[in-house]
Amino acid sequence: MQIESNFSLSVALSPLPTLVYDPRLDRVVACDARIGQLFDANVQSMGLASFLMSDPGEFAVFLEAVFYFGSYVETGLSFAASDGGMLELEVFGTAVPGTEQSLVALSFQELDAKGRRAHLAEKNTHQRLGLKHWQEVHGFFQEVERENRLILDAAGEGIYGINADGKATFVNRAAQEMLGWKAEDLIGQDLHAMIHHHHLDGGHFPARECPIYRSFRMEETVRVDEDAFWRKDGKPILVDYVSTPIYDRGVLAGAVVIFRDITERRENERKLRAALSEIEELKAQLEQENDYLLTEMRTSRSQKGLVGQSAYTRSVNAQIGLIAETETNVLVRGTPGSGKAQIVSLIHDASPRGKRPLVHVDCATKTARDLEIELFGYRKGAFRGADRDTVGKLVLAQNGTLHMDEITDMPLDFQTKLLEVLRQGHFTRIGATEPTPLGTRIISSTARDIDIEVEAGRFRRDLFFELAVFPIQTQDLRSRCDDIPLLAQHFLEQTVRRARLPMTRISRANIETLQSYDWPGNVRELQNVVERAAILAQGGKLVFDFATSQTQSLIEADRIYSAAELRTFERNNLVACLRRAGGRVSGQNGAAQLLGLAPTTLYSRIKSHKIQEAEWADPMPV
Repeated sequence: MQIESNFSLSVALSPLPTLVYDPRLDRVVACDARIGQLFDANVQSMGLASFLMSDPGEFAVFLEAVFYFGSYVETGLSFAASDGGMLELEVFGTAVPGTEQSLVALSFQELDAKGRRAHLAEKNTHQRLGLKHWQEVHGFFQEVERENRLILDAAGEGIYGINADGKATFVNRAAQEMLGWKAEDLIGQDLHAMIHHHHLDGGHFPARECPIYRSFRMEETVRVDEDAFWRKDGKPILVDYVSTPIYDRGVLAGAVVIFRDITERRENERKLRAALSEIEELKAQLEQENDYLLTEMRTSRSQKGLVGQSAYTRSVNAQIGLIAETETNVLVRGTPGSGKAQIVSLIHDASPRGKRPLVHVDCATKTARDLEIELFGYRKGAFRGADRDTVGKLVLAQNGTLHMDEITDMPLDFQTKLLEVLRQGHFTRIGATEPTPLGTRIISSTARDIDIEVEAGRFRRDLFFELAVFPIQTQDLRSRCDDIPLLAQHFLEQTVRRARLPMTRISRANIETLQSYDWPGNVRELQNVVERAAILAQGGKLVFDFATSQTQSLIEADRIYSAAELRTFERNNLVACLRRAGGRVSGQNGAAQLLGLAPTTLYSRIKSHKIQEAEWADPMPV
């Protein structure tokens, strides 16, 4: 009884019709006579829920806010009137402390009556105090604007004020410049509807969800790090802002909003992220280049020219010394295994470009599109599967040398593109727009008779003249027997050093045996024969097995070989064949053709035996 008496006293002291309500039981604990006049009914005996016409969920959310914040205001709740009409009420809720029950004090004010009273009070004040006093109470914000206009306009941040209805009361110069509106366009207008009506993604931004409105509705300062304000021209700007409630003589009057245009800052951050992304791409490009250089790295080359003492060898060494110092394009011609790749390497090593990469491109069995991708590179997204920027071999060979092997196999479509690059001095990556200067020397090689290809129209004559400014013709090993002793000794020392074998001496009989052979596989076959003999000799006597009699010499009719021995023989034979074919598996004179196998079958066997490139692609002096 004492609790209810205290409630009754609190209700009686309220300036508005007030009741104390227990929402759990829909029970009115106490109310004053004005509640009965307002609802024209006995609310205390009937409960409040029976009068509610608004959505019960909205009323429940309001009560929840009262208990959470301690006090809350809800404008526009609807209740039933005694005449069958509807009461539009502003409801003030306050949680009642000091009780075990969840009680709330609710005060009601008719919105129409509130407006009429405000109008009459303003009119009465104007009449009593005159124009001067009316200007003083016209609004706190006008006073702030008048007294602080110089300060507000000097501020670099945008500043504006709104009253409790969300109407603009002042806008400083910076805000006008950022938003594109003049002050007279905004004063007295609903600012949320003009500059804050949509999210950046275009979604509608209801006023009830606006943090600025919440700042004075909940009487708290709100800081938002990134949001969108909309300019007069319909374009958004990104802003950070702080909304602070302000008071006029102790009465909540509205809010002041201070904001900064961060559009440029966000754009700079975007550019920074793009720059960092580009740095990552360049890093990936360098990693690709390093991977390629590691793959292409050769063991140190001790000789300064071709190994041998024949007139041919001396002539070629002289040509290498002559052409190395120039930028002239060179074409090396000769049969498979005759040392074309070694001549290319020696020219590069002796040139001013020797410390830069020597990059190889095999033109055999490749389409024009494959060669364009391999040589020019591509930008991310240029075609399906292009998931990152990739540099082409023309970039990898910048300031170095590009070796284009088997150029006679190059498709005519790509011959035209290559000729254009050579004449213009630049190329463009696939998917890019900016050209890249051509800064590489090109040395070509071919095992075919390129003159026949030109006459047959399979190779462009003008491209031939561009590439074959200085031609070098190799000779078969059979025509330069004087080189065989020095070559055999060189290959023996190379094999012993690489395989860590006991040193074996080459006898005069060995030399005679080697010089009496026809060498259809040229120098590459000699290297293969010597290496195989060194491995089998293990420091003992060298016995050579030539390709023409290899099967007969290794497989005896009355001997049974283990599976391991047969597997070793097959592996050695594959390595020898890859050496002879220069590592090329498919195509004319490829290893698959030499073995009479399908290229897919040969690839499978190479993988099965775990044959590495280093086993057949060691530097091979000629």
